[in-house]
Amino acid sequence: MKNGFKIFIALIIFALGLVSCSEKQEETVLSREFQGEMWNRFDFVEASFNVVKAPMKADLVMNIEVSDVYPNIYPYHDDNGLFSIVMTINSPDGGRRTREINFHLKDREGNFKSEKIDGYYHFELPLVNEMSFDENGEYHFKIENRYSKDPLYGIKTLNINCLQIKKK
Repeated sequence: MKNGFKIFIALIIFALGLVSCSEKQEETVLSREFQGEMWNRFDFVEASFNVVKAPMKADLVMNIEVSDVYPNIYPYHDDNGLFSIVMTINSPDGGRRTREINFHLKDREGNFKSEKIDGYYHFELPLVNEMSFDENGEYHFKIENRYSKDPLYGIKTLNINCLQIKKK
């Protein structure tokens, strides 16, 4: 009986240790599906992300899906495959970080740098490596389309995920 009780206590301590050591908060920060596969120049994508296990560090990754008409339906436009955004993050304490980010979705020959799956090219783009979330609370994310023509065509979805969270 004593051995059974000791094993039971050890299992409870182990389970509590697993729960208390869990520092994961992997979540989708924001998600947007674009109507008609168009993103207008001043149609900001915004969302709040509630951090409940600060301090922590996380990698922010953007996933997008684009079609063959990206970035514009007009053939005379320059088509270097540039995907340009401005990302602004407001922290609970009133701090603000803004960063312009550019990705080339096509190579020099004009071919997408991704495989086409179900009619769309899928990209996983790194935004911020090891971003610090120093306090609990709402972090507000705002993504601005920086494509020089209006609108940006051929974009189906945009998601930002908070991944690989590490204890700070």
